[in-house]
Amino acid sequence: MFEARRKAFMDRMGSGVAILRSCPQFRRSGDSLEFTYRQDSNFYYLTGFEEPEAICVLAPDHPEHHFILFVAPRDPFAESWTGRRAGPEGAMSLYGADIAYPLEQFAEKVPQYLQGCKTLYYSGGKAQSFDEQLLDLLARNRRVFVPRQVADPRFILGEMRVRKSAEEIELIREASRISAKAYSEVLKALKPGMYEYEVQAILSYVYQQNGSPRHGYAPIVGAGANATIMHYDKNNSQMQDGELVLIDSACEYQYYSSDITRTYPINGRFTPAQRTLYELVLKALESATAMVKPGITLTDIHNHTVEILTTGMVELGILKGDVKQLIADKTYQPFYGYFTCHWMGLDVHDLGPYKRSGAWDEDPKLEPGMIFTIEPGIYIPAETQDVNPEFWNTGIRIEDDILVTEQGYENLTSGAPKTFAEIEALITHK
Repeated sequence: MFEARRKAFMDRMGSGVAILRSCPQFRRSGDSLEFTYRQDSNFYYLTGFEEPEAICVLAPDHPEHHFILFVAPRDPFAESWTGRRAGPEGAMSLYGADIAYPLEQFAEKVPQYLQGCKTLYYSGGKAQSFDEQLLDLLARNRRVFVPRQVADPRFILGEMRVRKSAEEIELIREASRISAKAYSEVLKALKPGMYEYEVQAILSYVYQQNGSPRHGYAPIVGAGANATIMHYDKNNSQMQDGELVLIDSACEYQYYSSDITRTYPINGRFTPAQRTLYELVLKALESATAMVKPGITLTDIHNHTVEILTTGMVELGILKGDVKQLIADKTYQPFYGYFTCHWMGLDVHDLGPYKRSGAWDEDPKLEPGMIFTIEPGIYIPAETQDVNPEFWNTGIRIEDDILVTEQGYENLTSGAPKTFAEIEALITHK
């Protein structure tokens, strides 16, 4: 899988050389250990190598070595503290590198791979010290090689990563299955008086119990007024009778993430106002999902979602006026202020074009193998002017992950309860 990706990437590079740096390690605090390490997604996508302190060089025009790794050498003392390393030998035997060197030999060895390079593919900004090292290296060797241009490899990688292989789809399916199971367990336990972090703990437990090492992103568990904060992350409030709780969380499985949001009544019963808003958001989600097929765009889905939500808010008296004019004026945005969809994969907000390079007025059309989210919502904080107080302190979002197929779509997260019947069935069996 990784070899095929490297070949596809190098085929698109032309006469160039790519240098990719692993994700740096970050110390947690003081003299404590680092944060739990996760490899940079692009680095992992092309190499499968999960250790920190590594550099990948891809040189398709080199006569001998096309895939070169610079890695931390074997060191029994260091490994007794932080775990075993592959070393240069393992980088070749386990990860398929044509040649591998100790990391400290980068400045000495890399010039031979840059000779004749017309385009250097490099994405800076992750580690300032390495950016400076590379610039100094280019300056000191300017008589030997001077790339005509530096290009960001993420443009090529974005086009590649937006279409998932069969192996990637299976990994995302599994991440979605585990995540959906966690939502069912939350619903069985949910009750007034619990704290938001107790919900987060249930999610974490089910994820790890089923083979996921971590959340795919920082979880949101927002009850009552907290649900109206788009990226609320404190997760420390006590949940009260009569409130809704918005849960935006999913696990990562073998580096691939799911992305689910559900909104549940903490006591198991929607108030009439909550139910009305929930029905509207669910209608928007189901109608937008039914649109999905090859050839349409994410903007088509967004525009359809906005029309349904705006029409519904006019009918409920939350907005007043002509629907088309309200949409043109973006009057709906205080209640729904974001784009409905995003790509999903190795990163929960995955690489992939939202506009085509060189055609910035053209949206990419959906193709089989693309995976993205649909996540309509309505958010009404307290004291919202000219809105019935029965709607105040209500935040509702429902989000599913959608795979585009030849025939239409597959909802990867349909197993996470979201209909009234599914919610009530689990609550009544507590």
